[in-house]
Amino acid sequence: MLHIYAATTPEPKPKTRGWPFGGSTSATDDYDPHEHRVVEKPTTYGETMTHMVKGCVGAGLLAMPNAMYRMGLIIGVLGVAFLGMFATYCIQILVLGQYAICKKNKVGYLSYPKSMKLALESGPPVLRWSANIFAVAVDVLLFGWQIGVCSVFLVFVAENLRQFIEFCGGGVMPVRIVILSLYPILVTACLIKDLKKLAPLSTFSNGCNAFGLVLIFFYLVQDDIVIKESMFEMKSFYDIPVYIGIVLYALEAVGVILALESNMEKPKEFTGVFGLFSIGMTIIVILYTILGVFGYMKYGDDIKASITLNLPQDEKKAHAAKLLFAATILTSYPLQNFVAWQILWPIMQKKYPSSTVDYGIRVLCASIPFAMAVAAPTLGPIIGLVGSLCLSTAAIMFPAVLDICVLYPDKYGPGSYKLLSDIMIILLGGFCCFSGVYTSMLEIVETLS
Repeated sequence: MLHIYAATTPEPKPKTRGWPFGGSTSATDDYDPHEHRVVEKPTTYGETMTHMVKGCVGAGLLAMPNAMYRMGLIIGVLGVAFLGMFATYCIQILVLGQYAICKKNKVGYLSYPKSMKLALESGPPVLRWSANIFAVAVDVLLFGWQIGVCSVFLVFVAENLRQFIEFCGGGVMPVRIVILSLYPILVTACLIKDLKKLAPLSTFSNGCNAFGLVLIFFYLVQDDIVIKESMFEMKSFYDIPVYIGIVLYALEAVGVILALESNMEKPKEFTGVFGLFSIGMTIIVILYTILGVFGYMKYGDDIKASITLNLPQDEKKAHAAKLLFAATILTSYPLQNFVAWQILWPIMQKKYPSSTVDYGIRVLCASIPFAMAVAAPTLGPIIGLVGSLCLSTAAIMFPAVLDICVLYPDKYGPGSYKLLSDIMIILLGGFCCFSGVYTSMLEIVETLS
């Protein structure tokens, strides 16, 4: 169990904490929350980077060629770069906003919901009435998103294992049976209590991911690639929200990111233009762009929703790639589930602070996705709906609202440019939310019909 609390040691010398790309969060006192944050088993820089790459590189990576197909190579590449910087900036202002609130209240660490509540209570008067609503909404949205991600992971892994079993002559096996066979293994893994012990799993997962990508690139470069003029053209304006949804789904992992930052040994290294998070996101965006471009150039208009579906179904290398990506997703399940537990446990800990309840919540968080996956093994459209709603609000709009409150009333910079930029972020997040929900609803209706 994580223990994060305000220490009583003497206050350190003054330190400054700058907002990315302008602005300031300097306070009148010399209290530094990072010096008062105590974590039982903190993770090192390398361990945090490993977890971050694993947390952000998942099934969404395999959908990037399809995203490029929708927007064309030029707009597609520029869009990934822009959305990558946009997502990075939103998380940066969220993390630095939490730091400023901790500094103001003289505590070592505050959770996302608690930070949201305190920020709104001291922000613009027109928003103060909604402090409790925002706090509850953060928990509900993040928990729903993490459980949904875990459910999608299970369906992805089970489908690939089912195809491999059939390829090996094991006969036809229902996806539900495969999902249930994974239950004892994953529930046991989800009982691991700290991120430091999960680092070897993330290292193994990243290794599987690398070998899987090597096998996929083997297929992408084995024949001559014919580049057509149509590959540079956007298919239609209706593909814009789908493209944004695919890229944001692939890039955003706000719950995992916050959990990693709160468990870092040296959290000062996390933020900033050249901080751990920015460097990690740069690596991830480059990886996504390369696979998206080469995958689309290879398969053109025949590209599927996941590039693994374009691989030959009768070759061992293709199934080896599928197994490696299945292992990648499988080993990241405990990390994603850890975030769901971290949201629910502090709420229950106040009334039931026993180890039995702790383990019970871990088992519950691990079991709910299994129940969802077994009940409906085709969760894609539904999770797309939940993802559009959760990510657009919790990872884009809410950080901007928090930033507005933290900088209130007179820290918005010359011409109140910070206020204007936060309002633009909220509007763009609202567009992503509305368009993503609309397209997901259309897909749900099409699937049901």
